Amino acid sequence: MNNHRAGMLTVLRNRDFLALFLSQLISKVGDNFAVVAALVLINELAARSGLAVVVIATAMTLPQLFALASGVFVDRFSRKTVMIVTDILRAGLILLALLVQDSGDLYILYLTAFAVMGVGAVFVPARNASIPNMVPAEHLLTANALIQATELISLIAGASLATLVISLTSTYTAFVVDSMTFLVSGALLLAARIPSGTPPAGTSVAAGEFRRFWTDFTDGVRYIGSNKPLLQLMAITTMATLGLSATVLLAAAYFKQLLGISAEYLGLLQATEGVGMAFGALLISAYATWARSRQIVSITMIILGLGILVFAIAPVYWLVLVGALVVGLCVVSARTTLAAMTQALVPDSQRGRVESAMVTVIGIGTMGALIMAGILGDIVGPSNVFMFTGIIVLLAGVASIFSLREAEQQLLEGIHIEPPLLE
Repeated sequence: MNNHRAGMLTVLRNRDFLALFLSQLISKVGDNFAVVAALVLINELAARSGLAVVVIATAMTLPQLFALASGVFVDRFSRKTVMIVTDILRAGLILLALLVQDSGDLYILYLTAFAVMGVGAVFVPARNASIPNMVPAEHLLTANALIQATELISLIAGASLATLVISLTSTYTAFVVDSMTFLVSGALLLAARIPSGTPPAGTSVAAGEFRRFWTDFTDGVRYIGSNKPLLQLMAITTMATLGLSATVLLAAAYFKQLLGISAEYLGLLQATEGVGMAFGALLISAYATWARSRQIVSITMIILGLGILVFAIAPVYWLVLVGALVVGLCVVSARTTLAAMTQALVPDSQRGRVESAMVTVIGIGTMGALIMAGILGDIVGPSNVFMFTGIIVLLAGVASIFSLREAEQQLLEGIHIEPPLLE
């Protein structure tokens, strides 16, 4: 996939992709408004804020585990329509958080988080499946890097602006802002030309044909399960997600127990990780010009594992920041390349279901990190969990040298992984 490269400015000159990029940037800034507001409410209202944070994190993660079914809709209907409708739904759902006024209302916040993330689990596969239809193949890697970049830009800008807005107005203003950003996102997508996907063979996109839902769903599962390269890509993606999530979730406890400093320094850690992600997004199109996709994934996963191990074996603050920088850079590089590989390998008729499966495996990685942070972190301590996670990611990087060989060969030959013939 070393031919799948282009400069960022070149890709952003595509007005339709620019609309998608801006829609994601704006709505993700709003998402960070909502996250900050939710944490503020929990700290103000919950008797046991630590438990409440775990509950809302679980509510936000669980919908991703069941996202696979959403791929049927993404493949059968207009992906542009799916994205706009889900933006409108989320704009309304997030306003339910305004009903949370005391500790007895916190269940509304949890249900709101679950619903918003559930609808988002439909949006993300539609977005990812649309990218190969919006940009030429040589722009695919850079386009994915730009979408990944919206995460870090919105994290820095959203969290900072949310703190300012909440301090000047109220916590509830942040939820209103998030709702408005979803509407702006929908308007940008409405103005963009987003080609429709290719419906699965033998199906129609007529809205009344839900009787084929189960058939389409099982066909998608069969397609994914029958393709070894695709399963290997999903496994490596899960490991990359596990590594990043574990470091973020355990960082505060790590600072307190091992470094003996206040958890407020977590902000600097996140900022450093964000800088690393920015470098990763900027460099991905540069080193993609000479490195093959398998080399990028393998090297960055190995370095990612080593970076996580730094957290465990070097309880020195400046060295931990170096590790955070490395983690951010490598996660963006690995996940961007894995996303572009997946999109290039899969035919358009199956892309929605495959992308929804990717959302599911990312959810599995995040849930695994939650379990390690909430259970193993208390039992064996954050340092040992960091060691365990770093070793897993390191071994996954070594394994990817061999396991991604077939996928890379198919990419170099321009071969799609076609669906199996039905008997």
